[in-house]
Amino acid sequence: MKKHYIPPNYFYLALILTALPGCLFPQFNIITYPFNLPGFIVVAIGVLVTYVSWKVFIDHGTSESYRKDATCLVSDGLYAYSRNPMYIGMILIVLGLWICMMMNLLALAGPVFLFLVLNFRFIPYEESVMSGQFGEEFTAYMKKVRRWL
Repeated sequence: MKKHYIPPNYFYLALILTALPGCLFPQFNIITYPFNLPGFIVVAIGVLVTYVSWKVFIDHGTSESYRKDATCLVSDGLYAYSRNPMYIGMILIVLGLWICMMMNLLALAGPVFLFLVLNFRFIPYEESVMSGQFGEEFTAYMKKVRRWL
């Protein structure tokens, strides 16, 4: 199966889809300063979740890159609670940015876009690759750990 998916590029596009409307169309803002400040906490949590999830891959000596095959099935750390904590971290970052952008209605396109593309394009592809690579071990992991939370 050809690997042609590029999750980080969609993450960057989601950031743009969140920031641009927030800057260009302030009339669609739902909240005002200082109520947007908790968004920075959400961004920080998202960065932390993404980093901790990535570090588990490094600790196991396997690649977190979508371009390389995994050498082992990672199922500890945050992966014991979610099969996709890195993606949860990315969504938290974009949601936090949305809050920082005054919860602009048009800027909500970024988090929604990212969730949809991850949930319906990347995760099914990655699950099929992992299922083919790790077989019954991955099937048992899927039964034990939820896709998101």
